[in-house]
Amino acid sequence: MRPAPTPQPATSIVLNADDYGLSEGIDEGIVRLLGDGRLSAVSVMSTGPLWPAHAAALRPFADTADIGLHFALTEVPTVHPELRKNGRAFTFGEVQRLAWLRRIPRDVLLDELEQQWRRFVDGFGRPPAHIDSHQHVHQLPRVRGAVLEFVRRLPAAHRPYVRTCFERGGIIFRRGVARPRATAFAWAGSHLHRSLRRHGIHTNDGFSGVYDFQPVGGYGPYFQRFLRGVRNTTILICHPALPGKEMAGDPISAARAMEFTYLSGPDVLADATQAGVRWGRFAP
Repeated sequence: MRPAPTPQPATSIVLNADDYGLSEGIDEGIVRLLGDGRLSAVSVMSTGPLWPAHAAALRPFADTADIGLHFALTEVPTVHPELRKNGRAFTFGEVQRLAWLRRIPRDVLLDELEQQWRRFVDGFGRPPAHIDSHQHVHQLPRVRGAVLEFVRRLPAAHRPYVRTCFERGGIIFRRGVARPRATAFAWAGSHLHRSLRRHGIHTNDGFSGVYDFQPVGGYGPYFQRFLRGVRNTTILICHPALPGKEMAGDPISAARAMEFTYLSGPDVLADATQAGVRWGRFAP
């Protein structure tokens, strides 16, 4: 009689919600999901309009989830005046152009990152567990160099892991979701990914969750595909918000509400079990 097969351990990924501090609906939705164990990481916009008031709501999760810094050069105010245009935040296209032209001074980027880091610590009471960025701007030329330099300067005890969008092309193809977009993010992330590994800084091995924020038929079918090909330390990003509390002018508000509805319901747990996946904190 053959022995029963040994159960294989579930693949452990990081399920990370972005944009905390940006709006009431986003923040309330994220806190609810954290409380129900539906997330394992959160990325905070420390220059977001609600961060000072809502920082305390994340403190109870300091030891059960990775609470990190969502470095922002777009959509919300920046600290450094050179990173604003006519008193407003740059668009992604503007930051991208300036970055490729190498027209953003390194010292300005370092100062901005330092100030956003300090605002996070002032609100949360401890350093960020990780660094990533809004619209993935930290993967752009010049910006990624500043991020790498900033992290290398930190004491080892306070050094965060750094998220990138690096993913293998074959896995992006298998998932079949927003392939050109996911491929572009992965290509940009590969440069930073290599540099982080070379300097011994922890980073994720795999990235998922990229789509066009127009989930036809609901978010669930997309999430099921996002789970294909994940590995230990893969980071799967999401952007949930409480339905009925949309932020004025938010182009992805409908997608945020659909994500929350799925992530707060029973199907996400069944889908993860079916895929042999669980989520937890980053463990290199």
